[in-house]
Amino acid sequence: MENTNSLLAQIEQRGLWEYFHKDWLLEIRSQLREQLPDTYHVFVESETILVTPEGEEAPTRSKPDVAVARKEFSEVSVPPQALKNTSAAVIELDELCEEFTQYSLLIRRSPDNHVVAALEILSPSNKGLSSRFDRDKYLQKRDDYRGAGVSFMEIDALLNGERILPDSLRRLGDFQRHAWTAVYHGARRRVRGYGWNSTDPLPIVPWYVEWDRPAALDLEVAAKAAFQFNRWESLVER
Repeated sequence: MENTNSLLAQIEQRGLWEYFHKDWLLEIRSQLREQLPDTYHVFVESETILVTPEGEEAPTRSKPDVAVARKEFSEVSVPPQALKNTSAAVIELDELCEEFTQYSLLIRRSPDNHVVAALEILSPSNKGLSSRFDRDKYLQKRDDYRGAGVSFMEIDALLNGERILPDSLRRLGDFQRHAWTAVYHGARRRVRGYGWNSTDPLPIVPWYVEWDRPAALDLEVAAKAAFQFNRWESLVER
């Protein structure tokens, strides 16, 4: 198998990150499931983001399990006679919107189904490559986790786009890829960062799902398992 970092770069360059992103998260979920007691439940959740070409409008969110039916544009366009008779200047154009499906990993603890931890693998849209609104929305989501005291892990394995690290971990920007974790205990927050370059294997990252509940994620093993599951090496060579 090719070098893990090299395959990640090829997947990114070919615009296939959205699909690999889910495969990698599912392998990480399997690692977590083996390490956590039955009172913890690990879910991979999704949402679909619609982004306009120039990013001048806020993205519209739609849940993938909700079907929305509408007529085609040609059937609902304003009749030509109506445009002709209007007393105002009219500009009409059709724009294509890009659609992204984003995935997050959430850990809930029973019996209250309380979210105790969240893991995010950054996508190109999270980093503002398609729309600044999606970047801002993601940062707000990250702040919401912090405000709720949710243990958090973020993985940025993309070479392109702005680094959106917390100020305390800005030095991780010296590396090509990084991951960081945050865990809360009362008024205390412990943050750890991990950086690596293309010549390095992906790290094993200790992650405290709760202050007294440690786990360890082997990102290299999870990525290789994801590569093998859908034969990503042969896919990016086409």
